[in-house]
Amino acid sequence: MEPDRIKRKEVAFFGRITAGITHEIKNVLAIIQESAGLMEDVLEVIEDSAFAHKDKFIKSLDRIRRQIQRGIDITTCLNWFAHSPDRTPVSLDLNETSQQMVLLASRFARLKNVALETSPSDPPIVITSDPVSLEMALFESIEILLRAIDAGGKITLSPRKVQDRCVLGIGYENAALVKEDFPTQISSSERWASLQQTLTYLGGAAKTFGPTPEILLYLPDSIDN
Repeated sequence: MEPDRIKRKEVAFFGRITAGITHEIKNVLAIIQESAGLMEDVLEVIEDSAFAHKDKFIKSLDRIRRQIQRGIDITTCLNWFAHSPDRTPVSLDLNETSQQMVLLASRFARLKNVALETSPSDPPIVITSDPVSLEMALFESIEILLRAIDAGGKITLSPRKVQDRCVLGIGYENAALVKEDFPTQISSSERWASLQQTLTYLGGAAKTFGPTPEILLYLPDSIDN
């Protein structure tokens, strides 16, 4: 078997296992959510005077409910990511792909106190591409920016059309940044060559743009691979 086919099988295998695990985690969260809801129902029928710590329990259950929803959102996103290798090429909404990557990469951004968000295109831009490679290109771009900064600021993922070409922008905003040096710092990073290889596979190209520091991923409407 060819090495590329073996690698594809390995990726698909990890994806299937991860997808199965995320379903199990969601089942656990659903049980916790149901139990928390039952506790809230019981607390509602108890008189305040009969339970001195009722308010504290209600506040704790509210925090539990919010964390349950956060866990559901994360596992849903991970499940989507795990199914990415199932077939390729496939139609991808760049708004949805960007939003999913924000959830997947949010922890890495938080470690540097960087906000990570999207600026969706209107109307949505849909292309036919390899989902795993596109997700990898987005993550590589975010990682390049995070490695080039100290802390703070905001990274925004913004799909758009530029002269009828599909573009995914990954921009960084920070008022304290020396903007003139930043594009050069990005393109000279050790990860830049890897990003270019990924975009070549996708039939596109990666460029830097200033004065607002931004990585632009130029993508074809349909991948040829």
